[in-house]
Formats: sequence, C-alpha cells, structure tokens
Amino acid sequence: MARVAPKVAAKSKPAAQLPASLIEELEHRRAGMARHMARAVVAVVHWDDSTGVPPRPEAIAKACEAGLDLFLATAREARPATQEELRRVAQLGILQARSSQSVEPILAAYRIAARVAWDAILRAWRGHPAATPEAIMLTANYVFVALDQVAAEVTKTYLHAREQHMQRGTRARARLFHALISDNFDSELELQKQALALNMPIAATGYVAVVSKLVVGKSDGARGGEALGEVAVSLDVPRGAIHHVTDPSTLVTLWPAESAAHVDGARQFVTQLHKEAVNRSGSARARVRAGIGGYHPGLRGISRSYLEAQQAIEAGRKLRPDDVSHKHDEVIPHLVLAQNPRLAERFVTHSLGPLLDPKTRNRDQLLDTLEAYLATGSVKHAAAALNLHRHTVLYRLDKLREILGGELDTPASRLRLQLALDLRKLI
Repeated sequence: MARVAPKVAAKSKPAAQLPASLIEELEHRRAGMARHMARAVVAVVHWDDSTGVPPRPEAIAKACEAGLDLFLATAREARPATQEELRRVAQLGILQARSSQSVEPILAAYRIAARVAWDAILRAWRGHPAATPEAIMLTANYVFVALDQVAAEVTKTYLHAREQHMQRGTRARARLFHALISDNFDSELELQKQALALNMPIAATGYVAVVSKLVVGKSDGARGGEALGEVAVSLDVPRGAIHHVTDPSTLVTLWPAESAAHVDGARQFVTQLHKEAVNRSGSARARVRAGIGGYHPGLRGISRSYLEAQQAIEAGRKLRPDDVSHKHDEVIPHLVLAQNPRLAERFVTHSLGPLLDPKTRNRDQLLDTLEAYLATGSVKHAAAALNLHRHTVLYRLDKLREILGGELDTPASRLRLQLALDLRKLI
C-alpha cells in the first residue's frame, strides 16, 4: 500500500493552468475569433459531390463557437472536456452523416478552425508578460488536446449517426419496395414523392418484375439473394431499375418498361446476372434461376407482374430446372391447366396412358427417351442427350409407339405429349 500511495497522489495533482489574463483576453475576442474561424472553414474546405451538401454557415459558426468554448472551459478550469461539451461540438458530424459518405471534410474544417484559433491566441500573447516558451507550449497543449478530443467525438458521432441514417433509409426503401410489389399504396403521386426523398427514382410507365435465385448444386443458396444483390448493383442497368433482397435467398428486380417489348430487356438482364454470378462463384459453379413476369402498365401493374414472376420461377424449377430464365407468358398453358389438378391429371392419364403404369417394363427409360426426343426433335440429338446409340433410341421409340398406340411425329401429338409430360411435373 505504501508503494501505491505516491502514484495516486501524482495522478490527483491538478493540471497546469493558463494565466487568467490570457483567458480573459481570449474570452473578450471569442465572438470575432469564431467568425474568423467560420469564414476560413467555408472558404478553404473543399466540398464536392463526394462530400455531399456542405453544412449551413450558421451551423459552422455554432460549431466554431462551441469549439472555442470547449477550449476556454478546459483551459480555465484545467480539466478534461465533459461529454455534453463534446456533444455540442460534434453536431456537424451528425449533419455530415445525413448528406455524405465521408467525415474527412468535417475533420479538415476543425483543423482549419484550430489553426485560425491558434494564430489568434499567439497574437493575444504578443507583449504579454507571462508569454514564456513554457507557457506557450502549455497553451499549444490545450489547443491540440481539445482538437484531438473534438476529432474523436466528431468521428464517433458521425459513424453512429451514419449507421442510424442508413438503417432508416434502408427500412424506408424496403417499405416503399414492398408497397410497390403488393399494391399497398393510396396514391402514385405520394409514392413518387417518397421515392424522390429517398433518391430512388421510379418509372411511372411501369415495370417488369424479375425474381432471381442463386442455385448451388441442385438447391437454392441460403444467402443467394444477398449475393445476387451485390452482383446486380455492379451491372449497367437503366435509370429507375430497382433491386431489393426480399429474403436472404431471393433477389427481386423491377425492370423499367413502357410496353411488353421490354420484357426482352429483363431477360437480357437475367443473362448478364447469370454470367457474372457464374464468374464470381468460381469452383462453387453457382448459377441463376429467374422468373420474369409480364408487363402491366403503371405502378399498379407491378404487383401483378411480381406474382407472375413468382409463378414463373416455380413452374420453371419443375419444368426446366436447368434453364436460367422462365417467362410467365411461356408457362401460361401449364399454369392454367395446373390450377385444376383433377382436370390436369385426367389429361396426363389420357395422353400417356400405360406409360404411367409402374408395371410397364423400363418405364423410366422410356419416359426419359420420350422427353429427350420431344425436346430435341431428332433421334440423333436425343441419343446425344441421353448418351445412347441411335439404334437404342430408335428401338425405344418403336416401343413407345406400341405402348401409346399412335404417332409421335405429328405436331398435334408432339404438343399433346409434351404438355402431358410437363403437367406431370407440376401436379
């Protein structure tokens, strides 16, 4: 205990104080110094598009006054700054967080203001009887300690305010996006105003909805939507395109459109998204599966296109699992029939007949051959797809004709059989 006591006593010694006459002189000059500091900040700090809208001159002046008050209070009483004093000085950090990605302009402003204050203090020292080198060093210490405290508090305040601002913006964007895809809004004009406030321009002519998932192996990636969101923002898209991750596995894109012809633009976007996702996935060999809704005019049509995109990706997953994009317009016949399962099942049974009987010999092989033949349109290509000799495919096709009791090559029979095979996957 005897060894500890001297250390405690040393820590409790009061800090050296500036001469009272100097403090009084600086307090007398406070208003003029604050104006001079504010003018220097406005004139010297470089504000551009990357630093956002500069704080108003009144806010800068108040911050300079608060900075001087901080210096004078800590110097007069030889104490560290209180949290309340630091909070008043750090208000510019909050303002900057609302309009910029960087806190550096604010820190530069405080450095310039501190330099102006230091010059003014040196002028006040001129001819002062207490202006010894030791006293000047002590004054410099108070100035730069105060500057360090302010810089630390401004940075902390900025980061905290920036995080809160971004979270509020993200939540507001999410609410706006969900209002669009659910048709849950009262006025298109009010929605446009909200979008402008969020710097999220909306195309009044309408959108085509695209629902995308990242497929890894045979299943959807658990966080594939988030990964695709990062890819999507790196692509060149038209003004007004909106991306939103509705859940960790799903990215929804609203593609601006003026007519049904712009659905092809949405499909090209999916192709780009797929290509970039494949490149980034590397050895994981991930790929994209997307459903594309139809075009319905105006903002009220977005919810319908979104529902169609959901239906398209789900139907496409079952019908053509290896395809990248699935347009709703292409699966309408399947969706219409699948809405009446009993009728669809009756059609499948009538079309494929004995081929569905589990007792039919080599049934699965015959079904695979029929599907490959209908998809490729030739024996040669079907054999290549199945990795079989063409004579094997010819033999199986003869067997299929015998079982199904009809031709496989007329347009009507091919359409009927293809539709039956597709419906079998949906019901």
